[in-house]
Amino acid sequence: MFRGANKLNLDNKGRLAIPVGYRNDLQGRCGGKLVVTVNNTREKCLWLYPMDEWDVVEQKVVNLSSFDPNHQKLKRFLIGYASDVEMDKTGRILVPGSLREFAGLDKTVFLVGQGNKFEIWDENLWNKKCAKWLKEELDASTMSVELEQISL
Repeated sequence: MFRGANKLNLDNKGRLAIPVGYRNDLQGRCGGKLVVTVNNTREKCLWLYPMDEWDVVEQKVVNLSSFDPNHQKLKRFLIGYASDVEMDKTGRILVPGSLREFAGLDKTVFLVGQGNKFEIWDENLWNKKCAKWLKEELDASTMSVELEQISL
């Protein structure tokens, strides 16, 4: 499980060092092979999946209808932007330039655990979004049944 928010720096080549606490897990479960892609255009961040998790997600998306415009849009973005990356011996991955541009990644980023994947956010956008989310209240009238049933 990936959790926590880690403030990290991209080097001048666009490489990101995966925090040490995750490296052994990622090496053990997928040999350090990961996939980075866009966040379905809802948010300007990236998703970083271990290869084993990505395989499951990709298969679900591939199986969607090619005749449904929303399904096709999802395929174009999620799979179309997907890039295979591999941790080097020092635990770094190279975030492709097109994906850095999409998410507006500059020097400082946040790697945010989401259970089965990570999100990669530009620091300034992450801080703005967090401030906004903290001000918002949960709207019980639009809450999903799954969210209503969870006990925290």
